[in-house]
Amino acid sequence: MKIAVAQMRTTAGELERTADRMVELAKKAAGEGAQLVVFPAAALLGVWPVDPPSQEGLLLDLAEALVKISEEVPCPCIVPVLSDADGAPAPEAILVHDGELTPLKLSALLRSSATGQANKHPKGSIEEDGPAPGLPVFELGGVHFGLAFSFDDLNDFDDYDFDVDAVLYLDGYGFAMDDPSSAMGVSVSDGRFMDDAEATGSWIVGVGSLGTYGTQVFTGSSFVLTPWGELAAQSPSFEEDLLIADIDPDLSGPLDHPLDPEVYDRPLVAWNVLVQGLAESLPQMGFSQAAVLVDGTLDSSAVAALATDALGPTNVHALLVMGANDNLDVSARRLVENLRLPVRELPMAALSPDHALAADLAQAHLVALAREEGAMPLSNLDKTALALEVSPGSMPRPGVAPLGDVYRHAVIELVHMRNTISPVISRASRHAFEVPAIPGIEECGPTPESRIDFVDYVLASHIEWGRPLSDIVDDGGHAQVVSAILDRLASCEPARMSCGPVIVASSRTLEDVAWPLGMAWRDRARSKAERAGEGIGGTISLGDDLDEAIASAVHDLGGVPEAPTVGTAQQDGEESSAPVGPQDRERDMRDVLNLLRDFSLTGGLAADQPEGRAGRHGQGGRPGRGGTPGDSSIWRTFSEN
Repeated sequence: MKIAVAQMRTTAGELERTADRMVELAKKAAGEGAQLVVFPAAALLGVWPVDPPSQEGLLLDLAEALVKISEEVPCPCIVPVLSDADGAPAPEAILVHDGELTPLKLSALLRSSATGQANKHPKGSIEEDGPAPGLPVFELGGVHFGLAFSFDDLNDFDDYDFDVDAVLYLDGYGFAMDDPSSAMGVSVSDGRFMDDAEATGSWIVGVGSLGTYGTQVFTGSSFVLTPWGELAAQSPSFEEDLLIADIDPDLSGPLDHPLDPEVYDRPLVAWNVLVQGLAESLPQMGFSQAAVLVDGTLDSSAVAALATDALGPTNVHALLVMGANDNLDVSARRLVENLRLPVRELPMAALSPDHALAADLAQAHLVALAREEGAMPLSNLDKTALALEVSPGSMPRPGVAPLGDVYRHAVIELVHMRNTISPVISRASRHAFEVPAIPGIEECGPTPESRIDFVDYVLASHIEWGRPLSDIVDDGGHAQVVSAILDRLASCEPARMSCGPVIVASSRTLEDVAWPLGMAWRDRARSKAERAGEGIGGTISLGDDLDEAIASAVHDLGGVPEAPTVGTAQQDGEESSAPVGPQDRERDMRDVLNLLRDFSLTGGLAADQPEGRAGRHGQGGRPGRGGTPGDSSIWRTFSEN
């Protein structure tokens, strides 16, 4: 089958225009022999649903757009849509074929419900034939397709027996620096998709969304992989494209002319993502120009260069703050000259001898400049600063923060990369950054670079990788410093609430891990014995039926051999007559706590949450200092306990 991927940049909710473009692209693809056209997940409605009161009107207008598409496209098409399920995004894909509209995910759910297949069955089991509930599998033109909306869906295709020739992966995640798979085809050699092709024995068709939806940025870079891992076709990043490739279920390889996978350049892709995000998010907010504060520091130089690359120099107004440091004054002036920005100077001496007050007043002058020019003020705060350096009661930083989801050590990396294109940022500016004032941080590295690397490692371990404090200490040491960093992260939560939006560049933003206001408890580093619950007395009972179920689960996991009850659980309607001693109670408590910890880490006890609360990508990994999550690793259902 000849399949086409219509990689297109759209505006979410612009239904009529997008439908017209879909019809136009489908006609072009059919003219080139395509028998199926697949559109990106975000093309019609973006990646986040509108509020529930607006759902009715939106769905009525969406229905009109889908009917128009079904009446005018010359070949079968997959048109993704998005709805709301209790506040969470609920992706769906409509198969448009011969004038009919078939919701594939809904059909799979109904089919599963009708046949009584409510559970997944591992390979080799008697009931392994049917798909997992809600996982769409369909046939078209003799080719069997599976449809994946998330990495979890891909994991199901990897782990369970599906009779599919090709898996269509509709990317709905957006780019994340800590997840190479989010860059799609440009990072196929570093991401998970080659493993998926091998595990499923199927063609993998990656359908990349393109553009900025909300604050998430999508790179495009759609691709087609063979079952044996060769790259058959790939679209460019950050450009519209109509990708057409042949899918042959009978082909066993190799291809006559496979493509060589690119070497993934994470800093280059990340810089382009931030540029695209800034260039597209500002017009969505009603602005075509930006105002930046330039003082020669690392972050201010990076933001000025990003804004210039995104909007052009005539649309970026620089407030040049002078007088804090002679070397930085020279660097700041040289930067705005290199970028050719219109400049307004602001001497620090004219503000206040108090450094903190002068900084606040400089921000007020930036807002005034932005208002005068009809521009959006940009904040110079990076993710490290938002995590640890904003304090309750301080003046909020105005406007969008282009670096607000980028750690400081990564900003250094991005600036080095940007200077390879044109050396606009001086050496003095590249080294003009501060290490957060954490007690004991001097012990964590001999240089400022190594100390900021440790700070960001702790933050990323906690935020992106979801690791407990004790695990971070076990790997990196410096228990008091780690505790102080995470305590500061929680303490800065009220101040973050008044900061502006960020361009998402990670799998979990600071908003995704917001600390509850008023929560006085703070974690501390614990020994392995303490984490295992040794020394805790008492008996936990969760109710007779639940006690027996937990005891059975613990026994199945190998936790308590031949232990039928937990605490005061009953058997056969009668209370156990065996005496319960202190060691038994301690063991029971320890087993229950271990089980609860496992469920807590994997989300097993939580109701389904909106994507953002659990991390957009749902991926864990094997983090290490300076490392990132594994390419295709996921959190297992249970830990070693």
